[in-house]
Amino acid sequence: MLLSRMTYGHNSLILQEHFNADGTIDNSKVKNTIVIDDRQSSPGFRDTRDPYHLATGGALGRVHKGMSIWRLRGRILVPDASQTASQSDRERAVRAAFDPELCYRDSPSTDGAYTLDWDEITTDTGTWLTGRIPSRIYARPADQPEITEDIRDRTVRRLALALIAADPRVYGQTLRSITLDPGAPSGAVLNRGTGTAPWRATITMSGAGSATFGIDHATDVPTAFQLDLSGMANNDVVVVYGETCGPFGRGRRITKNGVDMFSLKASAIDTWFELLPGTQTINITNHTNVASCVLAWHDAWV
Repeated sequence: MLLSRMTYGHNSLILQEHFNADGTIDNSKVKNTIVIDDRQSSPGFRDTRDPYHLATGGALGRVHKGMSIWRLRGRILVPDASQTASQSDRERAVRAAFDPELCYRDSPSTDGAYTLDWDEITTDTGTWLTGRIPSRIYARPADQPEITEDIRDRTVRRLALALIAADPRVYGQTLRSITLDPGAPSGAVLNRGTGTAPWRATITMSGAGSATFGIDHATDVPTAFQLDLSGMANNDVVVVYGETCGPFGRGRRITKNGVDMFSLKASAIDTWFELLPGTQTINITNHTNVASCVLAWHDAWV
């Protein structure tokens, strides 16, 4: 993160502007940029038991991914003291881009979360030909930026940011997908990251479907995720959002033609699944009148 250009989606603010897109340094901007000197990420996990349950004979519950906090510290730089107006402009731009209220007002559907994008360096040039992994988190500011101005050095203002993300994973920037249909009901899904990845299924119907349409993960448990599509009509579209996470917004949801309809889920509550690291097979079953099922995901890293 610290060796690449970074962008925050709200107001399209650019950090580390002295880096070019390919990671080389633009010498004309090394003293007129917003430098990030260090970052700290604090992933959050929880389970369903508290210490009292354990003390009285309970067991650890299932692991649930929690929110994570990202903290960035750096400097707003300008070439010399004559550029103080430019520096003030940069400060105002930072405050506007990372204002929690403005982020929420401008994107209430994501609870104010925007993408923070950067590149991570890797030696795996077989998978990542450029030696850089386009990475992102989905986060909103936890507070207004903390900016310190030192009157003894008018060329720098110190910056501290705190961002809160819906889950602890880092995602690939590219949305990947496969299409499953009655003619090709099985497909290989590759999650190139190191962590489990959430998914979204977009199901387009050509008529009434099965009451037990299934999306099955052949190598994870449980597998029997089912929907009741018997009430569908031609061109109806059902979208399944697989988990609370950054890429696909709030919570596990099922919609029909854009309207929430969780009642379409026909299988037990524990039949949700995630995409494991590496290659795996996904099947659709009982696919009567399913014109297509597009499964989409982002690579995910722990």
